[in-house]
Amino acid sequence: MRTINTGDALAACVEPGSVAKLLAAMASGQTGFSVRCTPRRRTVMAEIPALGVIFAKIRRGRRCDATAEWRWLHELPRLGLQVPKPIGFFREGRLSVVATAAVAGRGLDALLRAVHTEQERAAALRFVCQVVAPLIRALHRHGLVFRDLYWNHLFAASLACRSVTFLDVERVFRPRFRMRRWRVKDLAGLLASAPDPLPRTAALRFLSCYLSSDERPYAAQIARDVVKKAAQIRAHQPRYG
Repeated sequence: MRTINTGDALAACVEPGSVAKLLAAMASGQTGFSVRCTPRRRTVMAEIPALGVIFAKIRRGRRCDATAEWRWLHELPRLGLQVPKPIGFFREGRLSVVATAAVAGRGLDALLRAVHTEQERAAALRFVCQVVAPLIRALHRHGLVFRDLYWNHLFAASLACRSVTFLDVERVFRPRFRMRRWRVKDLAGLLASAPDPLPRTAALRFLSCYLSSDERPYAAQIARDVVKKAAQIRAHQPRYG
């Protein structure tokens, strides 16, 4: 069985058949080069004249992850959350390929790591409080959680911009129960993956910007839960580096 889908924005200018051939060529190693490999997934980058730079995630098995990623690449923008532009989804047998356009900018982990002066730190704190915190609040307000919410899964052109792109969205899901637990996990992922330990005042300011007004009386308890979960996350050994 073969499944082929193209991104909505490309439907008028790219034939589904040509997209399928491109993704099959990337999966077979005929086009592009690998930029990341794990036992379950390989990511290939290629520069295509009609499309620019694209990335393809190639999986053998775990078809549910590819289907979920393709779904969220279309649904999250409808909620006002920015993701990479979907290019195509190709599935045949156990093989699945999800391709997206490259995102301008860098991961927020890299941008935050480049902050050194007090003036830069103040600008970075304004960015994460005024731009990032409302986006995470919006995600959670829609009943969704990210599960792997680390700074390297958020991309921006700079810490002066007002736009952030969510990457690797296949693990987004809508919990039926224990939403607070999952929200804490998302916030703890950000705390644990901060390039340098966040000063307590900065972490509390971010949390205050994230919480709705009726939740702020419970900020101290939420902060304790986030700190505890962040310590657990830091103690885990990365599976693939």
